[in-house]
Amino acid sequence: MGYEAEKIKAEKKMNKFKRRLFLLVLLIVLTLCVIAAFVGAHTWKYYFDLPSVGARAEGELRVHFLDVGQGDCTVVELPDDKIMLIDGGNTSEESATAIMRYFKALQIEAIDYLLVTHADSDHCGGLTTILQEYTPKRAFLPVSEQTDTGAYAEFFEALVKTDCAWQYSNRSVDLSSEGEYPYTLRFLYPYTIDTEGEPISPQTDNEGSAVVWLDYRGASVLFTGDAPKTTEEKLLRDDRLGLLTNTGVALSSTEILKVAHHGSADSTSREFVEYLGVEHAVISCGEDNLYGHPSNEACAALTGARAEILRTDLHGHVIATLSATGNYNFEKLGK
Repeated sequence: MGYEAEKIKAEKKMNKFKRRLFLLVLLIVLTLCVIAAFVGAHTWKYYFDLPSVGARAEGELRVHFLDVGQGDCTVVELPDDKIMLIDGGNTSEESATAIMRYFKALQIEAIDYLLVTHADSDHCGGLTTILQEYTPKRAFLPVSEQTDTGAYAEFFEALVKTDCAWQYSNRSVDLSSEGEYPYTLRFLYPYTIDTEGEPISPQTDNEGSAVVWLDYRGASVLFTGDAPKTTEEKLLRDDRLGLLTNTGVALSSTEILKVAHHGSADSTSREFVEYLGVEHAVISCGEDNLYGHPSNEACAALTGARAEILRTDLHGHVIATLSATGNYNFEKLGK
């Protein structure tokens, strides 16, 4: 074949490649246009680079401890298909994006319960972003808008513009279900009245952090927010007096502990974790964080009680799956 024939052949191949490339680019543009018609431009990033999370099986309860850096966020998939979000990460864009991508991976369409354990920005920083796409049906809050935490005030301002019903967290809250797959979900703290019967005003700091106990078929999880050791002491006292047992809470048989305050030395006493009988402890903290979390004291208390420690800074997103048989297992999605 002569030079001219080779040249013509090469040009035909190049033209064919260009046509295919043009069609591919056109297809991508059309796809993005379709997405833009239904999804706001600012949310495109939430549909890419999703974590690999399998679907929840019938009768399972799953607790997803999200890796949001130095902050806290937990998603609970209840066996009756309801979704509970506990806290919303810190104020960084990376934190909010991680939460939203996880929501997309789980194909979450609605938030049934939102619990903001307290008003610190590392627990509520991403909630304003979440409210742009999801309106919780019911929210449990530590305070109203009047706080010294800008992120919480911004979130509250956005929340009250929705039709979400909200109330202060307190021990009277019971979200238990008696359906096909019954579970117990009770708020243990904060109190509604003090020891003299006087009403207790909502608190913005760690002292007022909500504590929630969740049990499914004999496997239990305790969520503690940033509760300090003083709260732990109150819970131990109440349980020893039978005040928790009377409400169906078996505090001393808590297998999984969401460690308070990112593993700070101010929380997680040895007495507390030994009383609970904790087998697995999950710590939410950021890599190389400035606070030194988790502390040596908290880790020593947990290992001394023979609890296995799982950390979001080391293991990424951590998933606890509780089955209808009363067994449970953990999955680490990795960094």
